[in-house]
Amino acid sequence: MIVIPGRIPIAIHPFFWVLAAFIGWMNSRSLLLTLIWMGIIFVSVLVHEYGHALTSIMFRQKPRIQLVALGGLTSYEGPKLKFWQQFIIVFNGPLFGFFLFIVATICLQADLSRFPLLYFSLKVTQVANLFWSVVNLLPVLPLDGGQLLRIVLEGIFGLKGFRASLLVGAVVSVLFSFYFFMVQEFLAGALFFLFAFQSFDSWRKMSKANVEDREEDNKQLLTQGELALRAGKKEEAKIVFYQVCEKAKGGILSATAAQYLAVLLMQEGKRKEAYDLLLPIQQHLADDTRCLLHQLAEEYQNDVIVAELSKECYQFLPSPEMALRSARAFARLKKPKMAGGWLMTAVQYGGLNLEAILQEEPFMALKGNSEFEEFVKKLR
Repeated sequence: MIVIPGRIPIAIHPFFWVLAAFIGWMNSRSLLLTLIWMGIIFVSVLVHEYGHALTSIMFRQKPRIQLVALGGLTSYEGPKLKFWQQFIIVFNGPLFGFFLFIVATICLQADLSRFPLLYFSLKVTQVANLFWSVVNLLPVLPLDGGQLLRIVLEGIFGLKGFRASLLVGAVVSVLFSFYFFMVQEFLAGALFFLFAFQSFDSWRKMSKANVEDREEDNKQLLTQGELALRAGKKEEAKIVFYQVCEKAKGGILSATAAQYLAVLLMQEGKRKEAYDLLLPIQQHLADDTRCLLHQLAEEYQNDVIVAELSKECYQFLPSPEMALRSARAFARLKKPKMAGGWLMTAVQYGGLNLEAILQEEPFMALKGNSEFEEFVKKLR
């Protein structure tokens, strides 16, 4: 990765060049023209990102630019921005690209017949920047048009507006994806399909969010805890995560912090505290912490939770222990068919003493039950 330091640091990832070379080759089938395409893409994307970055400096932000596989990304830190300030920062990216289109258009008015490569470069710059400036203003996240729509709707309607922008982006992306697939532009179709999936997934997750999740201070606090955890400062991380749980109570940030805390508490042997943290947020859990709750719920005899999580947890982390845990829970819940099915799954791994397992209290309670005994016969 190439890093250019300065007032606006720039990081260029290797895949940026790979994708730029692919686009150039697909449009030229010439090594020289591919190199020209790569240069134009680099300049065009950089000018676009400078539109964001230079404008953010006007609002006392500290920007940095990354050129990645799918284009550019400008991020910044500083005082909290008002919605109108965010709008101007985002809008000035496409605006700078449009200025580059105008410059190329003016230069093309000159007689360049003696300079075919220069004419080619200016023509590509003109077309590419007009095309990208227009496409980038489509109301689709993560494009700038989607960001502008998000800013407007969130400024008017709050969190509901943000969710609406994600839904609009998903629908528009699907329509464009279908169109591009129909005209056999498969790369563009796949890209818009990816945008649609990301927008829909974010919309689904945001249904569990609250206003506190959109507060930058809470986001930064969670990041602070994550950085402390990565640095091995577990006690500092715990303090920060507890603060996030308190400040962003009931939202996604709070649930994320609680999951970090549960893992740290498990490492300290505080299993009951970890269980109490995870139980109220079971609908927000990641796959690994959902499996942790599955384990703790059995320890604290919450068979209903074990049963509810059994299928998802086994799909994520299949093991005889996971299956046996579920079998015990269903046996205690007097559901012989489910208990027998899970027991069969556990025993099929091998290495388990079936007769000893059947002497356990949960399974002894099902002794004589015809449905359960059918499974036992098959296992013997």
